[in-house]
Amino acid sequence: MVIKQTIIRGINSALKVILDLIKYIIPAVFVLKVLEHSGWLVRIADLFGPFMSYIGLPGEGALIIMMGQVTLYSAIAAMAVVDITVKQLTIVSTFVTIFHSFILETAVINKAGGNGFMIIGIRFIAAVLVCFILNILIPGV
Repeated sequence: MVIKQTIIRGINSALKVILDLIKYIIPAVFVLKVLEHSGWLVRIADLFGPFMSYIGLPGEGALIIMMGQVTLYSAIAAMAVVDITVKQLTIVSTFVTIFHSFILETAVINKAGGNGFMIIGIRFIAAVLVCFILNILIPGV
């Protein structure tokens, strides 16, 4: 009896998580696929490529970082769509972990009485520095 209730509760919880994640993942994949098929993905990658190369990422890494500003789940969906190496995956994951959802978090920090722009600036600089160091330390392309 207890096992049956536990299994049902687990299935219900899993379905809630799946449905919650789907609302972020499907739009993120859709946007990236539209950008890819319209040719804009290449244009954006070419625009950001020179800047992203300093931290070991291709130009498409900028899209993952942009998606990470919506939610972390959007960034994860973008990582699944964009073709990157394990080294690049590690670097972009680190960047997004340090610097994510900055628009929302700036508003929250400002409401709490802090200097949101200073905190966001520090987080951005920290993300760039950490990823620059990871690019040097991690072997491979």
